[in-house]
Amino acid sequence: MNNYFCVLPYYSFELGMGHQKNIFCCKLAPNSDIDQVRNSIKNKARSPNCAACWDLEDHGLKSERQVHNSTFDYLLDQDLESIENDAVQGHYNTKIIKLHTSNICNGTCVTCSSGSSSAWASLESKRISYRIAPDSVLDTINWEEVVQLSFVGGEPLLEKKNFGILEHLIAIGNTKCFISIVTNGSVELSIKQLAVLSAFPNINICLSIDGVGKSFEYLRYPLSWDLFNTNLKHFKEFSDNISVSCMISNLNVYYYTDMIDYFKSEGLNYICRPISDPDYFSPGNLPNSAKLKIIKHNTKYQTDVEHFVSVTSPSTETLLEFAHEVARQDKLKKIQLEQYLPELAECLQVS
Repeated sequence: MNNYFCVLPYYSFELGMGHQKNIFCCKLAPNSDIDQVRNSIKNKARSPNCAACWDLEDHGLKSERQVHNSTFDYLLDQDLESIENDAVQGHYNTKIIKLHTSNICNGTCVTCSSGSSSAWASLESKRISYRIAPDSVLDTINWEEVVQLSFVGGEPLLEKKNFGILEHLIAIGNTKCFISIVTNGSVELSIKQLAVLSAFPNINICLSIDGVGKSFEYLRYPLSWDLFNTNLKHFKEFSDNISVSCMISNLNVYYYTDMIDYFKSEGLNYICRPISDPDYFSPGNLPNSAKLKIIKHNTKYQTDVEHFVSVTSPSTETLLEFAHEVARQDKLKKIQLEQYLPELAECLQVS
């Protein structure tokens, strides 16, 4: 078995927020040469374009490569070695789809922007430019061949076009397709929408959250933690496959233990990845004295936290950018970091 194999360069395409169709994996370095990636796999070598996954795996953390490899063979009912042999010999077609169908969103997440969230545009008093995926692109997809379909946003459960796609899959009889919906968990669904989601026995609700309690409400302002937990109960009524995609930043790495303990208590599979863009929110963009306090606070998961805070090193410029951006957002939202994340605020003040 080739331990360098990844299904994404062969079987996947992503419709990005800019509606490009030639994206194979969101973790690939910009302007990656997909042929070079495939040649590296064939030659059993690590492609430098895939550094994001290799870095996580080297530190004992689960990568996108591992996640997709571990599910794709099950979805095709074919062992991974056989899938690899077909792929490197050129016998493959698109079966994994990831759709950014629009930027409609109800959250002003700290690490997001107006280009990806209509709520951010509204908060900043900018003209809201809704970026809806054109039917001319969606119509090129052979929906009968799709075995894995992921919706990301924006907030996918607010986009009516996503439910139209699901209804089309029902109409053509492809309800065995694995569906993944990346949601912030804040949308109250109608009875009809719940019925549509319930028609897919292989549906994953992927919760895109990066905090629990008050940290959730700060990082995902103005969303409600209580409503999130109510919706989580509803999701569990029609799916036993609920997971978490958690981005680790310098604003939530202090609370890493709280998050992981919550995920485990709710029986949620999770994957944690460090933020790299914008770099001033990278988990490593903290003074060294603050990093030491954060590591000490998270002794239960010390290895994980040590990795995240070492991803990048701070500079005077990035630390100032971090402070200025937090102050700018707090002013717009009429909130204060100290009200929501007092422990982190104290850690930063004394560092």
